[in-house]
Amino acid sequence: MVISPRRRQLLGLGLATLGAARYVHARSEVGTASLTIKRRWPTGNQRLFPVNRFDQAVLYAGESTLGLIDPTATKTLWSVPHELPEGAVFRPRTQAGIAVCGGRREIAAWRPGQNAPLWRYPARIQIGTPLLHEGTVYFGDGHELVALDLESGALRWRFAAVADTHISYAPTAAGDTIFVGPGDGRLYALATTDGKPRWVINRIRDWQYLRQLHLSGNVLVAGGYQEKLHGIDVADGRELWSFNAGNFINSHHVASGVAYLWSPMGWLYAIDARSGAMRWRHRTNDYSGGSYNWGPLMAELVTQGTRLYALDLKNVLHILDATEGEESARLTLPEPVRPFVLPLDERQALFGADNGDLLLTNL
Repeated sequence: MVISPRRRQLLGLGLATLGAARYVHARSEVGTASLTIKRRWPTGNQRLFPVNRFDQAVLYAGESTLGLIDPTATKTLWSVPHELPEGAVFRPRTQAGIAVCGGRREIAAWRPGQNAPLWRYPARIQIGTPLLHEGTVYFGDGHELVALDLESGALRWRFAAVADTHISYAPTAAGDTIFVGPGDGRLYALATTDGKPRWVINRIRDWQYLRQLHLSGNVLVAGGYQEKLHGIDVADGRELWSFNAGNFINSHHVASGVAYLWSPMGWLYAIDARSGAMRWRHRTNDYSGGSYNWGPLMAELVTQGTRLYALDLKNVLHILDATEGEESARLTLPEPVRPFVLPLDERQALFGADNGDLLLTNL
């Protein structure tokens, strides 16, 4: 859907009436500084996917290899050809010293340091983004949710949703309940023990399907395909609130009771996960063509401590105060990078270069 700049401005003004925001910001006049690459690691890939922490190390995956680096060392700790058909396409997951790496046609698990995988699971139809929870790997295979033992890869159970749909987005878990939105308009709460439904709701007219699921206490924060973010009670699926972002929600991030999201309408929002009230919003683009306008945000938002990190497609990292929404720094990468950032602390961050290298910069 193409929205004119004038309609973007009008919708943006209309959204100002939603919620009781403590802070409402226009664009910040923050100067732009340049980042310097302090260290780089070749990974044997041409295309990296978002990285993940593995204790004090960092796990990476691309179309060819799965590996581990120590941000304080120059030499790669471990790297193995994963031999996944068509390569990895998800951020590698880790739990209990095991790394899980997957693509659309296969998912597999390794103990870093060992070259042979613990197990492999080939797709029946198509594999979706996995979740690791209490010793089990949960992921979609076509319209089925599959539960495998993390250590052995043994099948624990399968749950079949509506046929001819794909469970592409990761489920999420609270205790002994798994929540999944398979793309059929329904939201399922399943028992972790056997995959049997605890409750099911069908709201295809309201959200079409749910794109992402995150937990904040007893609230499931779910992004709908139809422009809204939803707060759902995990006990019974009752909607507690919804927030209209004015356009599709590409991704959202939940931390410390707040849901952060970017709308292509040109706003970055912080939404209270319990009430749905807008805590603050920050103007990222007024579509006037000014140099202060951000590029589109395709990278997932990241929080660490009191900071919110947003990497745009102009290869600029924006750092904001997560509580108030003020932009404190605007940092340009010296070369094109993949749409992800991993802050290691307030002084350093990791990026993936377009050539497949991992990059370490000071902030």
